[in-house]
Amino acid sequence: MKQLTSAICLCFALAPAMAADEPTAPPPPTSPATPAATVPVAPDPAASGAAAASPAQPVAPVEAPVIHIPPAPAVVECAPAAPVAPPAAPAETAASKMRAAQQNLALPKVELLRTTIKNTTPSKNLFSRFLSSSSKPIDVDLLADMRNFTERFPDFPETAEVFHLMAVVHQRTDNNPAAAIDWLMLRAAYPASPFSQEAAKQLKKLADDDLKKHADTLKAMGAQIDKLTGERDERMAAMLAYLRGNTQKDFAAPIADACASFLVSNQSWMQEDVIEHALARQAMLLDPQVALYHLNKMLALYPSSPLRPDSMLSIGNVQHDNLNAFDQAAKSYSKLIEQYPDSAEAKQGYELLGATYDTDLQDYPNALKTYQAIVARYKDDPVVLRALRAMANIQQSKTRQPADAIASYLKIADIFKGADGLQALLAAERLAMFTTEDWKAAMDINNRIMALAPQDEEAIKAQFNNADITENKLNDKEAARTLYVAFASKYPNHALTRDANRRIESLNKALSPSK
Repeated sequence: MKQLTSAICLCFALAPAMAADEPTAPPPPTSPATPAATVPVAPDPAASGAAAASPAQPVAPVEAPVIHIPPAPAVVECAPAAPVAPPAAPAETAASKMRAAQQNLALPKVELLRTTIKNTTPSKNLFSRFLSSSSKPIDVDLLADMRNFTERFPDFPETAEVFHLMAVVHQRTDNNPAAAIDWLMLRAAYPASPFSQEAAKQLKKLADDDLKKHADTLKAMGAQIDKLTGERDERMAAMLAYLRGNTQKDFAAPIADACASFLVSNQSWMQEDVIEHALARQAMLLDPQVALYHLNKMLALYPSSPLRPDSMLSIGNVQHDNLNAFDQAAKSYSKLIEQYPDSAEAKQGYELLGATYDTDLQDYPNALKTYQAIVARYKDDPVVLRALRAMANIQQSKTRQPADAIASYLKIADIFKGADGLQALLAAERLAMFTTEDWKAAMDINNRIMALAPQDEEAIKAQFNNADITENKLNDKEAARTLYVAFASKYPNHALTRDANRRIESLNKALSPSK
């Protein structure tokens, strides 16, 4: 199309030049009414001679055919395709500028920390260690700056080394448990870092030397690292949740600090209540008021947390064990039982409530009421055994209700067999013999002992005791002689058989007709 258009344009451009080369003739007259264009006619050579002999005649004009030339189509230039522009970069915000600046400063900061720690590490000769404090102001500032770095930039690659440097400073200040927790958290958060391998080596050295008494604990903590999965926050949270169960005071403060730091730096872990609860549990080993603050924080901020029952139980324990606030503890245990009756913590709360009423408040009616609730609710659980024993002790020694105590012991024997049931029957038999002097009850209990453990030494004694009761308490000599004879026949070689034979002989004389 472009070539055709160019050809047409060239034709129009050459037309005047071609016309100039041809003979010119006057334009033929045209009718004013006929605007059609005419073209000149070239002279005929055959008529040229006649024209010369005769006067010129006017030539009739010949109309040229009208040629309609369609207008040239508009030329459309096919421009080359424009290059696709890359997507516009998002507008740089103040926050992104700040983060970029911080990222640029990360390496110099770590280099400064590394150099400062190296230059401020004291020599390890014996005299310098005795003459200088293990903790210096520079260490406080270094630890504060490093903790701040790990909290603000947990996703920076340099943060793994900062954890390592924190451990180094903790170790040089003789806070080896804190160094161990630093290295553990480094391994949990940055397993692919080369500093993770160094942390594993340092933990082993601690277990072999400075923390040798905690070697088993460190080994268990290290084994937990291998079970961690997921992203950084998930791994760290899982490790802190495991450390929540720590019961050694030496590790409590660094674990609590690690929990508090995680709550500041956490970027994706939704279950913050788990970490708050871990912090509170470790605070229980350090300070009761701090522990109560974090436990109450758990209850205030996380109304749907599954850790609420444990938090309520822990509040009662702190009030009871650390503050001697027994009334408050009893209220806390009661609240736990009321709000979470089906929880495992409620079972513990029942038992602790009964003990608080019994031992600390001397409120025996409420103690007995609590223990009776345990028996009714938990059937044959071991907590029932302990509750019935506590009831029997209160009834026997504190409220002077021996008959009720006998009933409690017999209830134990109804539910629990074996050694527990046997010991309860023996206790009941002693009460019946020496306190209530209920001879029939005593003999019934002895029969239960013989049925429960017929081969036991206590069953042999019970059979002999029934004969003795029949002779000396019921004064039924004939029945007593029958029982002694049965005993001697069944246990001919037993030590009590000699006494049984003497009794038989004496009863024979007493029962024989006088001569």
